[in-house]
Amino acid sequence: MNILAYAYEAAVHCTTCTQVRFSDGSTHGSESDVATLRPATDSNGIWYQQADSEGNLVHAMFSYDEWQEYDEAFLAENPTQYLACGDCHEVIDEYTHEA
Repeated sequence: MNILAYAYEAAVHCTTCTQVRFSDGSTHGSESDVATLRPATDSNGIWYQQADSEGNLVHAMFSYDEWQEYDEAFLAENPTQYLACGDCHEVIDEYTHEA
């Protein structure tokens, strides 16, 4: 499974920005929370069960997850769609609909 991006703070973020934010050893919660809820990291060094500033878990988005809009009327006007990072605004992935 290839991690494409991460979802937190009500947006999608690239792996680099997520690493800067969450793999630096900073914690949310008490030391006992860290010991029980963050026992390991994923392939990008992001702790499992990591929470964002709103208390929601950081979710990995995989290369097979849906993020595109498949409505035919929308695709007619927007055949190429982009998944961009909410922090650095770099394009993470793109999808072009073939009519």
